[in-house]
Amino acid sequence: MNKTEIIEIGTGYTSIPAKVGAATEIVVEELTRASMEKGLDVVIFDISDPHRSSNDLPITEVPMPEMISGKVGYSLGVFHKMKRVWYSLSLARHLARHIRKNKSYILHFHNQYNFFFFRMLTRASRKKNVRLYYTNHTYTWSLPWDQIKSIVRKRYFMESWSMKKADLVFVLNENTVHNLNTYLNIESSRIRLIPNGVNTSVYHKLPEDDQTVAVLRDQLKIAGRRAFFHTGTVCDRKNQLEIIRYLTPVFLTEPDLIFLYAGAIKEPEYFAAIEEYCKQNNIEQNVRYLGELPPGKALNTYYNLAEAFLFFSKSEGFSLSMLEALSSGLPVLLSKNLEMSFIREKQNGILLFGQQEEFLSLLKENILCRDRQRELSGQAACFIQKNYSWGTIVDKYFPSES
Repeated sequence: MNKTEIIEIGTGYTSIPAKVGAATEIVVEELTRASMEKGLDVVIFDISDPHRSSNDLPITEVPMPEMISGKVGYSLGVFHKMKRVWYSLSLARHLARHIRKNKSYILHFHNQYNFFFFRMLTRASRKKNVRLYYTNHTYTWSLPWDQIKSIVRKRYFMESWSMKKADLVFVLNENTVHNLNTYLNIESSRIRLIPNGVNTSVYHKLPEDDQTVAVLRDQLKIAGRRAFFHTGTVCDRKNQLEIIRYLTPVFLTEPDLIFLYAGAIKEPEYFAAIEEYCKQNNIEQNVRYLGELPPGKALNTYYNLAEAFLFFSKSEGFSLSMLEALSSGLPVLLSKNLEMSFIREKQNGILLFGQQEEFLSLLKENILCRDRQRELSGQAACFIQKNYSWGTIVDKYFPSES
């Protein structure tokens, strides 16, 4: 008897493997790898890319003009929307051609456009042996309903429809479960709460004598300096400016400390405000923007050269970068405003803070104290290895297929 074929569907935003820190594409890649290691029958349908990074993934390309497929942007402008529609139309045709009557399928979607056009354009007879799964990656759905109901109506009406039509909906946090169940009337039996995972073979704690960290320190000209790190899209939601404000008193008393941050600049005016703040407070030598770092081994080295990962986001679905940092043995100083179930677990390498005074106290007593920092580092790496590797998470997605 044939196994059920699982088709992981790339969003078309950027090709897989992602050359940029595109969280959804990273999830598709890692979920596929973990499924393959479990012996599941899995393939990826993804946007065509003549410059795709070298990989061993089972990818079926959906043809698109190179001038369209290769363009990546963070703005939801007209071009970006047209690209999503064009890719989704082509994707629907190629998926329909791929499906055979004598085999069962799971189509796992990660984008509202992709699901909407496949579901609307594919004949019912083609879908008889197909289960449609949808993962909601959008942080918006984790916010209080009164704050998002108008946004959902204007920007996520296709996602609402897609989740209502899906056989199963996967979500990343408890707040999203509540919103879908209460306000979209999606039955609890069709909603699964599943966190993101992390590739622990890529993001891991390096030996203290590993030379890649020393080489990177030399390249950055920070040898002998203790560093804090953050990576994420540079924008108000990620709240990098507040990190720097909280750190300012520390820089003034310990000028050898440095904050390194990386990520695509989504809001240029916000980035300009960060630079102006650093200039006005004479801490330009303590704050350095690294640009956009590609995911993988090199990013793991950045995690390993730091003393702590600082995470002040105003809202999140389920942060991949925080998982990567912890997996790399990097303690996390995390704002209490973020609602994530696993932060309530003990000995996980996470330090929760509210106001600046509490932050500074935790920093001094736990991060700048070398023995305590090493203890937290070990806790972080062990916690992720045990609970959040993709090998563990994939069983939550496809338990009956394993």
